[in-house]
Amino acid sequence: MPKFDITPLTPQPEFDMMYFMEVAGETRIEGDLLEDFETFWDKWATESLKAYELTNTEGEGKFVLIFLDQAAEENIEGIWQDSPTHGLLFHALAITMVMSSAQSFVPELQTGKCAPLPRPGEGVLGAFEELGLTWNEEGSVNRKYAVLTPYPYVGGCEVCYMSNNCPKSTVNGQ
Repeated sequence: MPKFDITPLTPQPEFDMMYFMEVAGETRIEGDLLEDFETFWDKWATESLKAYELTNTEGEGKFVLIFLDQAAEENIEGIWQDSPTHGLLFHALAITMVMSSAQSFVPELQTGKCAPLPRPGEGVLGAFEELGLTWNEEGSVNRKYAVLTPYPYVGGCEVCYMSNNCPKSTVNGQ
């Protein structure tokens, strides 16, 4: 099995209100909720947000993996149980954080390009295992808020595991 070097990265997500509003599908947010967002954003950024560069120069290439850990997922689930409306907004906040981090490592994503999900080979799967993660057969990692994409950017649909069933796919005339 090809061995991947796993290098921790330091994500520095920046909260972009307009991007969050787009992700959340909202046009307004209550001021007191924004204060809660700031508290969770800061906590997740320092305690729960993980980023790694996965490198194998002899085969599969190089990828960036970014995810929020289980503690952040449990925070969101707790909020969801108390208020589904707020839970949905915190869900969007988590997506915003992970994607903002991805955009800082892969600048092409800031211009609206997709973060293609590669089909992980044995080396990537081994790296996941080392990090305590598992790959699900439906094409996802066992973290709700995660991105795995080539690093640096290498294209969209033509390298994406999800291209056949992605609504934005341009593969096969979709």
